[in-house]
Amino acid sequence: MLERIARGFFGGLWVFPGGALDPIDESALAREVVSIPDGADDLPWRSAALRETVEEVGFLLTDPPSGDAVGFNGPSLFEDLRSRGVTLDGRRLRLLSQWVTPEGAPTRFDARFYLAVATEDPVLIPQEREVTDVAWVRPQEALDRMDRGLWAMVTPTIHHLRWLAEHSEVGDIWSTAGRANMSRVEPIIEEDGSEVRVRLPAAAELP
Repeated sequence: MLERIARGFFGGLWVFPGGALDPIDESALAREVVSIPDGADDLPWRSAALRETVEEVGFLLTDPPSGDAVGFNGPSLFEDLRSRGVTLDGRRLRLLSQWVTPEGAPTRFDARFYLAVATEDPVLIPQEREVTDVAWVRPQEALDRMDRGLWAMVTPTIHHLRWLAEHSEVGDIWSTAGRANMSRVEPIIEEDGSEVRVRLPAAAELP
């Protein structure tokens, strides 16, 4: 997980690596250097997930394994990978959920959450333009830090951490994610006098 710098959307929050789609994620170059599972139609989102993880924390998921790529971003990252004959391995991502900001929110986003199993033990290097701190952390420990007021988080992050914390084995997490309900999640904001509550629809439930 990473702590975003205190500006912009999600500023100061602890989140998973990720960010917006860039034109490079939908380019011919992306089709060359980002592999996806047979039958998948979400190349731009897999590309963005893998690219942002490199840009924010310097962690590459490639085939074959290829070390780090600190300092590269966007087109320069993809050009470097192509010159080395390696690909960002989108086959190692499993689509877990899709979340959309409720209608009426001042800023809206449509986010897809992917799961990956990392067999490596890489050193994470926060990119100073975007990230204040990084950590490999067990899900329950991340939730405990939130409860103690040490880490600020938003609902989708908390939701996924709670789901992860229910599982003790990586293999169980991976296989269970493959059975996830892929209905789009759009939290429902309910007003009750001066209180505003966010209620999750049934689609938010993970198996």
